[in-house]
Amino acid sequence: MNENNRSNMKATRYAIAYNKILKMIKDGLYPEGSKLPTEPLLAEQLGISRSTLRQALALLQEDGILEARKGIGNFVRKTLNVDNVGIERMENPFYKSCIDPIDNVGIKMGIEVTSEHTERIFNRKIPVVLAIYRYYKEKDLIKGSCFSHVATDFDHIHSIDLNNQNEVLDFLENKIYDFGLSSMLEIKIVPTTENIKEANQGNPSKYYQMIIESISDNRGNVIAYNKYYIPFERAIFKVFRKN
Repeated sequence: MNENNRSNMKATRYAIAYNKILKMIKDGLYPEGSKLPTEPLLAEQLGISRSTLRQALALLQEDGILEARKGIGNFVRKTLNVDNVGIERMENPFYKSCIDPIDNVGIKMGIEVTSEHTERIFNRKIPVVLAIYRYYKEKDLIKGSCFSHVATDFDHIHSIDLNNQNEVLDFLENKIYDFGLSSMLEIKIVPTTENIKEANQGNPSKYYQMIIESISDNRGNVIAYNKYYIPFERAIFKVFRKN
């Protein structure tokens, strides 16, 4: 089991500051070799305390992104590949776990009345939840799938047009990882069931790698529960059963 946890508030502040500074560097606001603003000014710009800023700067220095020059300030290191660095990033695990290129994602969605199952998933009662299938395709061939339960009681969901499938898909594939502050992943190998077979039409695999992903917000509430299914032969990370 792998946990990517940002729910601790102290960690959250310096992690967010880290990512904001890194984004400014990526966006070219502070190019290679340039000097960052003074600590008091940068802390004011980011709306954080000096101690929180120092934690973020220390991590940026440890990761080789910044160079601290005593008595002068913090400088962006040269020959830096910022695409390979970051802190506590979250992103869709399917693309890193399947060897097949994906050029299209289909979606089918509906609304379910809450049940004992969804109450256990979300650890609270929600009148209705979104039930969403995603189908990961290459040239119209399904290479894997995902079944999601999404909570309907958090603020951001109300900004999405649930009648617009492209908007819902973009939220699930991308924006939810900006909105969520922690994720937990669990990887299992499961035999093919009728439900898996139906969702992954045309795939003869007898076993699937199942990735269970639980995404929580900054209050610790689970907002999405995803189950990704990748044919075992097409999975990058292999998990073998004990005999």
